[in-house]
Amino acid sequence: MSTITESVRRVPMGWDDYLRLDDTTRGEYYGGALVMTPGPTRQHQNICVWLTVHLRDAVPTGMDVSLGWGWSPAGTHTEYIPDVMVHPATQESTRFTGIPLLAVEVLSTNRRDDLVEKATAYAARGLRDYWIVDPRDHVLMAYALVDGMYELRSEHTEGVAALTFADVAVALDLGALFA
Repeated sequence: MSTITESVRRVPMGWDDYLRLDDTTRGEYYGGALVMTPGPTRQHQNICVWLTVHLRDAVPTGMDVSLGWGWSPAGTHTEYIPDVMVHPATQESTRFTGIPLLAVEVLSTNRRDDLVEKATAYAARGLRDYWIVDPRDHVLMAYALVDGMYELRSEHTEGVAALTFADVAVALDLGALFA
C-alpha cells in the first residue's frame, strides 16, 4: 500500500525489488520505499540546468557535474537522486557509489524530504557540502557538515553569491538563477 503526502507517492518494497524496476520507473529509494514525486516544474528544471552549467565551468579537471543522476552510497540500500551533484569523475553509469563533493536540491512539492529526511541521510553518509535552492522564496542556502550535522554556512537572496565547496569557489548570480 502506498501513501500520498504533498503529492509524493511512497511504495514500500525491498532494495532487491527496487533494483528490478525498469528504467521507466521514476523515483528514489530510501526509508524502505520507492519514493516518487510529480514531474518537476519548468522553473525547477531551468534552475537545475543553470546550476549544472555554472558549476561545470567552475570545477577543475577530475570533477564532474551531473544533473538528476542517482547516488547510492557504497554499502547502503538507498538511492538518492540529487537535482545537481558534483562528484569525482567516474566510469560508473547507472549510479554514483562514492561520496559526492556537493549535492544540490531544488525545493518543490517534496520540501520535507529535501529539508529533513535527505539532509539527515546525506549527513549520515558523509556528504560534506549540501545546498538547498528554494525557488518559492528565492533563497540559496549553503550547508557544511560539522560534527555529523549540517550547519548553515550562508544564505543568499540577491546579488552574486560567493560560494565554496571542496576547495572550489564559484560565484552565482541569483538574479539569473531565479529568472
